[in-house]
Amino acid sequence: MRIGQIFGVTIIVDVSWLFIFALVSWALGSSAGPFHAIDVTPGVRVALAIGTALLFFASVLLHELAHSLVAKSQGIPVKEIRLFIFGGASSLTAEPKTPLAAAWLAFAGPLTSLVLAVICGFAAMGLGTAAPLGVVLAYLATANAIVGVFNLVPAFPMDGGRILQAIVWAISHDRMRGTRIAGRVGVVFAWLMIAYGIVSVWFQGFGTGLWFTFIGWFLLLSAQGEERQAKLQVALRGHSALQLAVPAAATLAADTHADTALKLMLSKGVRALPVVLGDRFVGLVTLGDFTHADGPSLEETYVTALMKRDHDVTAIAPSADASEALAILGKTGFHQLPVVDLDGMFLGFVTREGVIDWLAHQREPQVQAALNHP
Repeated sequence: MRIGQIFGVTIIVDVSWLFIFALVSWALGSSAGPFHAIDVTPGVRVALAIGTALLFFASVLLHELAHSLVAKSQGIPVKEIRLFIFGGASSLTAEPKTPLAAAWLAFAGPLTSLVLAVICGFAAMGLGTAAPLGVVLAYLATANAIVGVFNLVPAFPMDGGRILQAIVWAISHDRMRGTRIAGRVGVVFAWLMIAYGIVSVWFQGFGTGLWFTFIGWFLLLSAQGEERQAKLQVALRGHSALQLAVPAAATLAADTHADTALKLMLSKGVRALPVVLGDRFVGLVTLGDFTHADGPSLEETYVTALMKRDHDVTAIAPSADASEALAILGKTGFHQLPVVDLDGMFLGFVTREGVIDWLAHQREPQVQAALNHP
């Protein structure tokens, strides 16, 4: 669910966030919550619990917004910030170019949380814990301190893991080595969390232990995903985006009518086709573009009226590293990445399926070694 934009960054609330919001609100308003000890009516206690939960998630949003603003200052476009059951995530469309930039980008989030913790802590001391607002601020101080410190654990996919990656990258001058090491640490840390959660459930019953197990499982999947991505990056090293490119099922002339384009895409079973003017790439039309068509019928509409124009399409040069193409696909969630040369000529698409097919047909020893060994 899209709730708006902040500094040009789209904010998305995942459906799973509603569950954690309800859980935190219930915990804050329960007999074990921080508001049980103060003299307020049940209705006020519920209102305080809901308001505090909203403020906490606003602070999580600020944590992610800090990442996004630093990314934008480095020239990295930010697709969105998504709040979900395990917190939040900033979706960047590219990676930092240097270890220092990567470290600062990763550290910005925890730093924001820790600064919020200090501010809320001093404000809570000034108000006192007998006042409802003082209790709210004390909780926010503790919660933000936990978020900040937890995210500094040097394990993927947390911010501390990205800082570790940047440090190894700076020392070894090998970004992928940093990614592999941080990923392995992340896997170990995730298993430790899962083990702790299982032991807690065994001795203390369900509750916190089950939550630790869920978080550990999520971290494990994320860390393993980072490791697989690093292996693919190594396998693709030294190859170009053009080597991965596959031809489009067809190309559409700029004067093609929309109904013809739609019929062609459906008959070919493809999600997108390039639009060209002569030999020059001028845009990309996807199946989703037809859902927004209005006004004249498709028979009377040129495909250029529906397409995303070339300056709005993320494309890659044929000489760019294949690993960069894969990273863009992973970061943006695009199904295809156009390969366009300096003269504007469309040369093909880089797709996830195409990358897998390219890797499957390689017989180079170094590629096989990179895929089969950590």
